Amino acid sequence: MPELLMRFDLRVPPFAATTFARQYAAFLDMVRWGDEIGVASVAVSEHHGDPAGYIPAPVPLAAAILATTAQLQVSISAVLAPLHDPVRLAEQLAVVDNLAPGRLSVIVGAGYRQVEFDMGAVEKRRRGRLVEECVTVLRAAWTGEPFEWRGRTILVTPPPATAGGPKLLMGGKSEIAARRAARLRCAFSPARMA
Repeated sequence: MPELLMRFDLRVPPFAATTFARQYAAFLDMVRWGDEIGVASVAVSEHHGDPAGYIPAPVPLAAAILATTAQLQVSISAVLAPLHDPVRLAEQLAVVDNLAPGRLSVIVGAGYRQVEFDMGAVEKRRRGRLVEECVTVLRAAWTGEPFEWRGRTILVTPPPATAGGPKLLMGGKSEIAARRAARLRCAFSPARMA
């Protein structure tokens, strides 16, 4: 049976006759409507430095979707792991999972836009290692137990409501990304080739 999916990036191009506030309000109306008619899931993505305002903060947006709906699954597809502190990301995603246990999945991506790496002061050549480190930290953090990371003891609380945390997938559109997914034992969610 086919499933209905919705995907949003919430851009407002400079020529548009609306505001970001109106765009976001309409978006919440649409996801509530989607929940009522049986849409299965909503996907939101992450990009930075886009003049049209592409979603830069998908985690709070996912929380808003989950808080205003009863059944929709939400996929952050993708969170750009190299641009995040993995401990803070683990905390934020655990909190969202507690709002709506089992309804959140996260596709971890390495990113590809140089402007984003420049804005985040991250060397693009390190992105593969940072993605792998992020997945390792997320998994350790979501056990609810203290763990060591970069010479520090870390305890992420609250633990996620879902055992093991939100579903993690690996995104990408290269053989390297697919191999990384296999090595990390993550499902692979290939990006479309444009």
